[in-house]
Amino acid sequence: MKKLEMALPMAALLGVAASLAGCGGTSTPVDGASSSGGSSGGSGGSSGGTGTAALVYGCNWLFESDAQTANIFYPDTSAVYWVAALPDSIPSGDQIEIAGTSPTARYFSFEVYTENGKAESGANDAAIFGSTATPAQAVAAGQGYMLSVIYSLTAASSGTTLVANPANVSLRAPAHKFILYRLYLPTSGAADFGNLPVLTYVAQDGTRTPLSATPDQASCNTILNNIDKLLSADGSSSSSGSGSSSSSGGLALAEPAIKPPSMSIYRSTAGRFQNLDVRYMREKTNATLGDLLLVRGKAPAFAGSGQTPQVRYWSVCSDGAHKPYPAVECRVDQDAHIGADGYYNIIISTDTPPAGYQSQFDYLPFGADAFGQPIYRQLLAAPSFSQSIDNSSILLGPKLTMGDYYPDTAYCSSSVFSSNLASGAAAVFAACKSSQGVGIVPDLGN
Repeated sequence: MKKLEMALPMAALLGVAASLAGCGGTSTPVDGASSSGGSSGGSGGSSGGTGTAALVYGCNWLFESDAQTANIFYPDTSAVYWVAALPDSIPSGDQIEIAGTSPTARYFSFEVYTENGKAESGANDAAIFGSTATPAQAVAAGQGYMLSVIYSLTAASSGTTLVANPANVSLRAPAHKFILYRLYLPTSGAADFGNLPVLTYVAQDGTRTPLSATPDQASCNTILNNIDKLLSADGSSSSSGSGSSSSSGGLALAEPAIKPPSMSIYRSTAGRFQNLDVRYMREKTNATLGDLLLVRGKAPAFAGSGQTPQVRYWSVCSDGAHKPYPAVECRVDQDAHIGADGYYNIIISTDTPPAGYQSQFDYLPFGADAFGQPIYRQLLAAPSFSQSIDNSSILLGPKLTMGDYYPDTAYCSSSVFSSNLASGAAAVFAACKSSQGVGIVPDLGN
């Protein structure tokens, strides 16, 4: 089956489509960011003509997105996406069916978005399988599931029902919505079309139309072509052209980098193409404020860690603060060095850290941008995990409510780091924190 090679990642593709719609809004990270192929109908790639008629049935999986072939809009390097398009509205009683088998992955979910990226509803794997799963525990692979996408102004989504709002209409032809299939740390069920969930339009009278043979093929081709024309010629200019309409540009505020640094919670219910299951913390940093930036916190138990999980997944990423908002490198929970005290200790710096750091610290490069934007993520915290980001009080402050699990940060000189390394990571961090001093570097933007 021919795959349509796309030039830029899903975040950029959909973000630019959103900007074409002329809608504003705040933004959040999408946690994954590059397209590496797809087929607008599942039966011959993007071959055939184009059209501008509103979708009647929908478009099968259009393209795959991950962080391997492009890198913009703060991706989490462990996320993979598939993107399909749905009609803006359908007749009463009709629905779209999603049928599949749970993949071998830490997490998967489906979310419906308007054309300009507003989330309408979502269902993660724990919700899909109901009482057999809890939010922080990974779902066993190989289980069959079936979901329905219904269109309603008043209905609420549930574990097996996604709700699309027909009142949220596209502002340009062909009228459509998007549905995203997200996977974290997949080892199966994400690499090719043969493993993807099957999308079927089901009419009220029982007539079934697989989206792999959609009659909307011409309009599906147009949806891809409209985006591809803007992005394939010049990825760098296209990504910056999406500006605040991007899926995560709202994190890169025109704020200064301050020493001592402090992670803050980022919350938004209006971000474009956001994953509703992820909670974020971030800060603005600058490479001139210290030789090293240290990040230290107690590591939540994650799914598959051998302990009762407190979160499904967590990560720390070193990101650039300016367009195209690249992820420099991420440290995922399962790959992090956890000390005997249960803490992770991460160095972010422009140069290789002082000798001997590897025994207690992980290292993430700062990146080419003088301003950084480290991001700490938690996915699906257990309700009992009272010190999660999700349970933290913005009023009281995350340092107080998260306690030991707060991702504390400090700048450090290489000499202070080296002279305290023999005493352990906790001693290093305390010495760096007490000696870092104060400073501020204004950020004038890109």
